[in-house]
Amino acid sequence: MTPAQSAPETDWSGAPMYRRYIEGTLQHLYDSSPETPIGPRDRILIMSDLHLGDGGPRDDFRHNAGLVETVLRDHYLATGWALVLNGDIEELQRFSYGAIHAKWKEVFALFDEFSRRTALYKIVGNHDETLRAHAPRKAVSTLLNGMRLAFGGNELFLFHGHQATIFFERFNGVSEFFLRAFANTLRIPNTPVLYESQKKYLTEHRVYTFSASRKIVSIIGHTHRPLFESLSKIDTLRFRIEQLCRDYPTVSPRARVAIETAVALYRRDLARLWAKDQREEGLRGSLYNEQIWIPCLFNSGCGIGKRGVTAIEIAGGEIALVQWFDRTRGESRLTQDRAPAERLGNSDFFRTVIKQDRLEYVFSRIRLLA
Repeated sequence: MTPAQSAPETDWSGAPMYRRYIEGTLQHLYDSSPETPIGPRDRILIMSDLHLGDGGPRDDFRHNAGLVETVLRDHYLATGWALVLNGDIEELQRFSYGAIHAKWKEVFALFDEFSRRTALYKIVGNHDETLRAHAPRKAVSTLLNGMRLAFGGNELFLFHGHQATIFFERFNGVSEFFLRAFANTLRIPNTPVLYESQKKYLTEHRVYTFSASRKIVSIIGHTHRPLFESLSKIDTLRFRIEQLCRDYPTVSPRARVAIETAVALYRRDLARLWAKDQREEGLRGSLYNEQIWIPCLFNSGCGIGKRGVTAIEIAGGEIALVQWFDRTRGESRLTQDRAPAERLGNSDFFRTVIKQDRLEYVFSRIRLLA
């Protein structure tokens, strides 16, 4: 499928020249991204924002390193999944390429195994953009700025997401200087720098607008904020609570007890997220302030979350946002009846599906609503 050459007039939250620049950047990225056909039998894992460092106290990845290594090796590689690394895998704005690879040899060996046994696609982000200057020639030849997955006449557009912000697109070196000169010294982690920034909403909105106007699905990272069908976790929790309340009067007494338990858990999670974002996101209502949201934007989240790792899975003609966590940091998730957690073998690691849908249904809604 080829997107429309010219998009309808939309709100890009900026001056006309700025809007045209961002739209042109995303269009060029789309046009220059290679296309890979996929079908219902394909299994594809999409992860982003691991931010591998040197293993020291400033390395954000080290807290989830065991979790990431285990699930990649024992779950995804063992069952034949292809792997897409969607940007900011190495933290080259803080650490040298040599120091990163020396510390995380096992992780990079896993990446090589995906390349040999299934498939590995590596997309660059703003924090590992200099890979082309530092990595071996063989590794550089496989780097992508973006890629397109063709599914049943529709397309999923994968790219890191920083291209929707003019600062990271044109002045990424300034960000690198700040991180090396100040953030490293003050031990400022990557998580709040991106997650709490007001610019994350503008980035998401621009990608959302671009995707909706062309009736495609975009899957990004960069903001560290998991999104499924253009909905944040707060929006998703609200919909779940609403649906459970609608179901409550029509179910059996036993099922009512389960609904009461689930609603209590979801309300607790909602309160925690509301407080964490200082009510900023909750007060916005819908992120895009539209009567009907278009389910065209997905975000895999990140691999350095305090409560675990999030990722996007595409398998069996379905797309899912999943979270992996260990028992010590996610005990409450083990009791949620709507999203039962699956244990990985005899380990202390668990996987839960935050939300899942058929790709055909997603694209049908995009065609009808966009």
